[in-house]
Amino acid sequence: MNHRRITQLIALPATVLVLAGGSAAAPIAIAAAAPIAKAATARSAADQVRTAERTLLRAAVDGDTRTAGALLAPDLQQIDVTGTPETRADYLATIGGGVDFVTLKPVKPISVRVYGNHAVSRVKLKFKVVAQGLTVQHGGWTTDLWRRHNGRWKLVWSQTTAIPNHLDLFIQSLQP
Repeated sequence: MNHRRITQLIALPATVLVLAGGSAAAPIAIAAAAPIAKAATARSAADQVRTAERTLLRAAVDGDTRTAGALLAPDLQQIDVTGTPETRADYLATIGGGVDFVTLKPVKPISVRVYGNHAVSRVKLKFKVVAQGLTVQHGGWTTDLWRRHNGRWKLVWSQTTAIPNHLDLFIQSLQP
């Protein structure tokens, strides 16, 4: 069992005793406060990334390139739903009028894992887009890598994978 897990197992009963008014647990609770604070910080960072993710989705739907641009790292690398690699400028041009994102709605909670100044978010989305006069609706997954710099989260890498509505048609479309 690793040190962190042992500390958490000790901290939980000590915290319960302190909250219940048990004075004998006070020295243990003080020693165990650091892991609890780190856990709270990690949750806070995860919540910040979720907020950034939701803000970016809203900016895409609104065609708000200013808000989106503030969340994108200068060296953003994105693989869009068609498998095309895009830069930051490409992404902003897409949401600024190249494609009309009618709906980008999470259908499951945004999952986030934080690793220091980096975080990975994953969200299952429902898409409705209008591109070149054609309206398309489908599901998809987006996985994003975020980097915190000067206290702000910026999107560095992004990969979106479509979930086809008709698997048979999708398979046929991949054939030579």
